[in-house]
Amino acid sequence: MIYVLDPVSKAVQARSHCEVEDLCFLLTITSIQTGRRDRAAIVRCAYELQSYITCAMDVKVEEVQLLCPPSVNGSDAWSLEHLEKIAFYEGIGTGESAVIYQTSGNTYKFGTLDLRKKKTRRIWYSEQHLFSRITQQSHRTLDMREPHFYASKVR
Repeated sequence: MIYVLDPVSKAVQARSHCEVEDLCFLLTITSIQTGRRDRAAIVRCAYELQSYITCAMDVKVEEVQLLCPPSVNGSDAWSLEHLEKIAFYEGIGTGESAVIYQTSGNTYKFGTLDLRKKKTRRIWYSEQHLFSRITQQSHRTLDMREPHFYASKVR
């Protein structure tokens, strides 16, 4: 089953399929309330990944993988790669920037900044940050008969 949040009504809806366009993240999650590890969350961008990891309650994020389309990975098929780090670089005085996605097997760069130039760096995601996260628990009651997300308070 695929659970989708309706952005207008904020209701969780059950669907039979979905389509993914462009790079996104697949998160292995464990429900704090049930202990079940039978779901994954799909997050669309690095900003939303940061927000999910920081704000999601009632789930422990066990692993993050990069779901990478052929247009990015240079192959004929989508790839699913273990994500190690996301870094944002900003050129000093240039106005240029770049985002680097480092996976267990590849590195992907988006942006125009020449990384040999002077720059600042901010880590947007790292495994160290993920594993140091303290899982927060809400006190909501789930109606298991209704479609629901394991995570609560996701922006």
